[in-house]
Amino acid sequence: RSLTDRVIEVFDQLHRLRFPIEKMRTVDDYPGADDELSMRDNNTSAFNCRGIPGSDSWSLHAYGRAIDINPKLNPYVPSSGRYEPANAGPWVDRSRIEPGMLNDGDVAVRAFVDRGWRWGGHWQSPLDYQHFEIR
Repeated sequence: RSLTDRVIEVFDQLHRLRFPIEKMRTVDDYPGADDELSMRDNNTSAFNCRGIPGSDSWSLHAYGRAIDINPKLNPYVPSSGRYEPANAGPWVDRSRIEPGMLNDGDVAVRAFVDRGWRWGGHWQSPLDYQHFEIR
């Protein structure tokens, strides 16, 4: 609840910029609330009661403090190189420029980071191009 106005504000800006978001559904729309299925479907999502992969800690998604944007086009890439979602291979190449992709310095990334969100594309490892979070 404490982030509602801030989330509306950033998505309003993305809408005004005509930034394409393929779809936006709750993860519960996928069998077993499967995050991988949601990501493969390029579904932009936020709240998801799950842990951090490979960790005993809760993800910020479990608290509604993280948003993943067009995850197929903006994959999660750990240092092992094994990306998620499984169908995101073509978009691991960040030299590609396609509608819906997030790249450093573009208006969609700035819409979040200028408001205090952290972008996973700025991390060293893993690189999480879809992910924005705020603490």
